[in-house]
Amino acid sequence: MQKNIILSIQEHLGELKKSEATLATWVLKNLSRVVHMSVQEVSKEARTSPATIIRLCKSLGLEGFTDLKLRLSAQLPQLEEEIYTEIVKDEKISQIKKKLNVKVAYAFEETNELLENQMIEKAVAAIDQAELIYCAGVGASSLVAEDIYQKLTRIGKMVYHTMDFHLMATSFVAKVPKKVLILVSNSGETSELCALAQVAKESATTIIVITKNKESTLAQQSDVLLLTASGEEASLRSAATSSLLVQLYTVDILFTAYASKNYAATIEQLEKTKKSVQKWKEYKIEGKKYDI
Repeated sequence: MQKNIILSIQEHLGELKKSEATLATWVLKNLSRVVHMSVQEVSKEARTSPATIIRLCKSLGLEGFTDLKLRLSAQLPQLEEEIYTEIVKDEKISQIKKKLNVKVAYAFEETNELLENQMIEKAVAAIDQAELIYCAGVGASSLVAEDIYQKLTRIGKMVYHTMDFHLMATSFVAKVPKKVLILVSNSGETSELCALAQVAKESATTIIVITKNKESTLAQQSDVLLLTASGEEASLRSAATSSLLVQLYTVDILFTAYASKNYAATIEQLEKTKKSVQKWKEYKIEGKKYDI
């Protein structure tokens, strides 16, 4: 399946050189026209050079300008439906569903390509051997860290999760031989997490990072790097959507890979935790059964 070239341009816009980014922005504003234009015509109207057009195509992983036009042509029906717009006033629910479906599907496909099997295996091995696991994230990524905490706790791992990063930093000195820190940050530049990673490194803690940015500070500090799609959010959107979903998806892949490798022990532990929760639900206080 070919990549959705429009979303690919949007996703990589911030990573392009200035001249290529300027051209890419022009292309995004003139998508339906570009399909019928030559390199010379685009060069003239976009006020750029033919060489820059070719370089942009190469940066996007395309064979050339003809390849770009073919990819755009395949997506003309979606262009006519305005699938690639941001939040629109009084938009129909059916249209919102279409737009988000296209963007989320692309984000998952891109994440599948970026996530290296070897890195997943390294992360699973580190978690398997760990006696204590820390997990942290800020903002929307804190929800992902909480998901990691919940999942790993249910299968019997010792997991420490808190939004008090001062407290977490002090806990790194715990005399535990094998420690793992899982950090979640879409940008890879969250200052609180970068500081945590530095402190963790000084205490011989293995660092697993989930991020979109392989050139980021956190990526450079990591022992295991799990790359996700960018999941760039529209400027009018109040919270992360695609980026949050691909982070949760990555955690699900990691958890499932761990469970598969430790199948018998995982199933046994899940049964135990299920019974423990059931007992809690059936617990009686003063003769009253509380239905939770």
